[in-house]
Amino acid sequence: MINVIFDMDGTLINSANAICEAVNEIRKDLNLKSLEHDFIMQTINTPGKDWAKILYDIDDFEQSSFKDGFEKYFIKHYQQSVILYEGIKETLAYLKRKNCYLAIATNAPQSSLLEILKKHDIVHFFDKILGVSLGIEPKPNPMMITLIKDEARFKKTIFVGDSQKDRLAAFNAKVPYFHAKWGQKEALEDEFRDYKELIKKLDLVLDA
Repeated sequence: MINVIFDMDGTLINSANAICEAVNEIRKDLNLKSLEHDFIMQTINTPGKDWAKILYDIDDFEQSSFKDGFEKYFIKHYQQSVILYEGIKETLAYLKRKNCYLAIATNAPQSSLLEILKKHDIVHFFDKILGVSLGIEPKPNPMMITLIKDEARFKKTIFVGDSQKDRLAAFNAKVPYFHAKWGQKEALEDEFRDYKELIKKLDLVLDA
C-alpha cells in the first residue's frame, strides 16, 4: 500500500475563479485596479514571486499565505463558485478501498480547510489534513510533505499537485509526483488530464 498526498486548490477543487474573484474584490477595497485571472494564478503558482506586493501592493507582508488576513473574501467566493473536479470522490473512495493512507498538503491556511472540505463532503477520506500555519512552511518548502510522510503508515509516498510549487515541493521531499492538467488535450508522462488517468498512474505504483 501507499501514502497519497494531495494538494487542494487546482488538484481536488476547481477554485481558480473563486481565488481570482476574491483577490480582485480585495484589490477593489484597497482602491486597486482588477487583474486578469491568468496573471493572478500565474503569480500565486510561481515560486519566488512576491505575491503580496504584486497582488495587494503590500510591502513587508508577514503572512505565509496570500489568503491570510483576507479569509472572509475567500470564504465568500469559495461558497459561491468552487466545485470538485470530476471523479475526485470516486478516486478518493477507490484509494480508501485499496487501504491507502490519504492526506492533504496545501498552501491554504490551516484554519480554512475543514469548512471547505466538509462543504464538498470529502473530509472523511483523509487521514491527515495539513495547511499553512504558524511553524508550517508553505510549498515549495517540503515541510508539509515530509511531516505527513514521516507519520504515515506506509513506506512509499506519492504527491499529487498542479503547480510548479507542488512539483518543487515533491522534488525537495524526494517523493514521486503526478501533475494535474484537468481537461488539457496533451499530457506528459507525469501528468494526468482526468481522474481515470490519475487512477491508472496510481495503480501502477500500487502494483509495483
